[in-house]
Amino acid sequence: MSFIFSVVVSFFSVLRLFNPYLLKSKPIGNSFEEIEPYEKGFENHYKKYLRDKVVKFEEERIKALKMARRNAFIALPIMLIIPFGAPYLFSIWIANFGNDSLDFLFFGILIIYSFLFWFVTSSMTLYQESIKSDIFPNILNFFGDFQYNHETQKSAGSFEYSGLIPNFNRETSEDHISGKYKGVSIDLFETELEQKRRTNKSSYYVTVFKGILITLSMNKKFTGKTVVRKDRGVIGNWFRKTFSSLKNVKLEDPNFEKMFEIYSDDQVEARYLLTVTFMERLNELAEIFGGKTIQCCFFKTELFIMVPLKKDMFEPGSIFEPEDFIDDSKSLLKELNLIFSIVDILKLNMRTNL
Repeated sequence: MSFIFSVVVSFFSVLRLFNPYLLKSKPIGNSFEEIEPYEKGFENHYKKYLRDKVVKFEEERIKALKMARRNAFIALPIMLIIPFGAPYLFSIWIANFGNDSLDFLFFGILIIYSFLFWFVTSSMTLYQESIKSDIFPNILNFFGDFQYNHETQKSAGSFEYSGLIPNFNRETSEDHISGKYKGVSIDLFETELEQKRRTNKSSYYVTVFKGILITLSMNKKFTGKTVVRKDRGVIGNWFRKTFSSLKNVKLEDPNFEKMFEIYSDDQVEARYLLTVTFMERLNELAEIFGGKTIQCCFFKTELFIMVPLKKDMFEPGSIFEPEDFIDDSKSLLKELNLIFSIVDILKLNMRTNL
């Protein structure tokens, strides 16, 4: 279903290229307005590191659209000819190769369409990737020594100790951010985990998790293991059986009791960590990333957090609109501020045992 949706979106993007007004540059504002307390000081940062890049990237945006528009005029006739000529093509194919080989024909048509979409949209993709590689690091350096890489070698498999990672057969990870806040190492990346399913005739992949994985590594060591999770029913029974040393923890707030299941082998520590304020921050993170329940695990010197996403976190705005990097900046500032607030709430930078 997601593949079909992406094809439809790509097709309408191709159609939008035939609008000649897209190639006209539009005047845009390039002043960052500090509204939230955590944005204080970013106006000067924006002037120093981002504003002078607006004109350059607007020129690159128009250039990428012109190339995509030219390629669309070449590709669209081929895209339209194939459906109209399909009955004739099928009859010739069946006459020569038989009905049993139609799968190869459909696969060949799919390859042709994939190539044509790539041919049209490749310049737009390169433009948007250049924003990620050139602009995102200049937003993140507002926080100090923070690094951004479009690619990552990190893997969800390294967090299996948490009991939160679903079984998966294929992983696609990207957009890696790392740095330190008040001495606490922050590491996060975006990932999609897929599980292979089989039928009698074929196999396919189903997404079992799509979101970001966050690790906060600190100077203090947790005495026990505490897991905050959303699963219930059969999966919850499996979890309790697998981690029999962990006992259910009851929270003071009944609203959070309905949303989360808490397990720990140190009840005192768990109640110390899972304050109402901390749980509220988890909910805030969930809301800005799509409104789904967040899961996390306290273990040894790490707090591991899984955040489901409805859409990719590190994506620039539409190429069909002028880009001033203000919305990108505001999103990253808000998201990282919430992560920083978790460090502050739990006092993770303090060199003491709980």
